[in-house]
Amino acid sequence: METPDDGSALMVREAYTHRGDTNVIVVDAQRLEAGPWYFKAAENTWYIGRIAAQFIDYLVSRGLKLSKTHLVGHSLGAQSAGVAGGSLQSGLVSRITGLDPALPLFDKLSLSQRLDPSDAEFVDVIHTDAGIFGFKQQVGHVDFYPNGGISPQPGCELEVVIPKQLVLNKFFCSHWRSYMFFSESVLHPKSFVASRCPSWKEYTRGFCANQPTTHMGFGVDLK
Repeated sequence: METPDDGSALMVREAYTHRGDTNVIVVDAQRLEAGPWYFKAAENTWYIGRIAAQFIDYLVSRGLKLSKTHLVGHSLGAQSAGVAGGSLQSGLVSRITGLDPALPLFDKLSLSQRLDPSDAEFVDVIHTDAGIFGFKQQVGHVDFYPNGGISPQPGCELEVVIPKQLVLNKFFCSHWRSYMFFSESVLHPKSFVASRCPSWKEYTRGFCANQPTTHMGFGVDLK
């Protein structure tokens, strides 16, 4: 339901270009990942990822350094990014960031057909609609669950969206929060401090107060 000029692609691209000295390439897969036809869109993530991998391999042959290459994808795009990373012939990209990777139809697939830690040197994931539109399980080297990682995220409650006549937003609002958080982190890498914790319940009880911390999103510790 997005194009290269709106939604997640626009917000992430604008954040990176504001940082400067960055080349951004956006995959235009709108016709292959059209929202109303989800079954076909989900199937097409495989082909999109494979074609993207061929393109990256070509760029490598022309001088692209995989050590400076970072794939970012939201929802179905996160799954495509995983396929792309795992299909490269030239090596591994340095990083893949999955923004609430799509859950429906993907939870039973093999790892080669979706995002997993083997697809890049470092895979980080932001979960904001876990168990509904987004994956609940850990799928990266580091997985973040802001506000518990579930719907509704702050600002996505019914009493907020209904008065603004944003009913459609109610269904996807939490899912979209992942790319909004990430875009903010590109501009302000130390915006979101995260603690290591076995569960949200333990976190809210203060059991993880002394655990190691890092920054969610762009500023995450890659080691």
